Amino acid sequence: MVANSTVEAQSGSSGGAIVAIGNLGRITAVPWKNEGGQTRELCVEPPDADFASFVWRASVADVGRDGVFSTFDGIARTIVLLEGGGFTMHSGEEQIHDLRECFAPYSFPGEAQVSVQLHGAPTLDFNLMIRRELAEGELVAMTEQNSRRLTADTVLLYVAQGVACLSDAAGLQRQLRTGEFVQLRDAGLMPDLLCAAGAVVLAVHIRRKKPG
Repeated sequence: MVANSTVEAQSGSSGGAIVAIGNLGRITAVPWKNEGGQTRELCVEPPDADFASFVWRASVADVGRDGVFSTFDGIARTIVLLEGGGFTMHSGEEQIHDLRECFAPYSFPGEAQVSVQLHGAPTLDFNLMIRRELAEGELVAMTEQNSRRLTADTVLLYVAQGVACLSDAAGLQRQLRTGEFVQLRDAGLMPDLLCAAGAVVLAVHIRRKKPG
């Protein structure tokens, strides 16, 4: 499910792959699980799943002060700095990561007790959570240099910077700008993603695990 989205119905192969589109600016921010910040949910599967039952979840969070991340047992997490000064991540007394470079994914276990110390300015970051028991996947930053035909396991695109375009063999195109996102499904023939110069698109890849 894409939050506050507009469902698309298109003819052609890419229309079949596009489930819905949305815009970050139209999503209402809600408090974190531990109320230490706020987040805007882009997409969760299955639709309307809560924190105890989702298979994967993508969101964008505002971090305005030092604090502690919520913990999520059994969840693999990936975080990407979108804008702002970033922050240092600590687990206990140990520094585990310095989230300072924009569009560089960093993965860590949801069970980790993580506290963050801002580098001054508030930050905006992209978050992907995957329930390890049910699925595996990754978050990839795509640019003009690695624009390509999307793979069948691509489930979400988020334009982190600039302008991008989805295009298929039939000539259908959809332009996407910063803050817009698209939920996708495997429809047999996936569209091409074309990034303009300077654009960055975060691509979420999810592969469901077979039972047993």
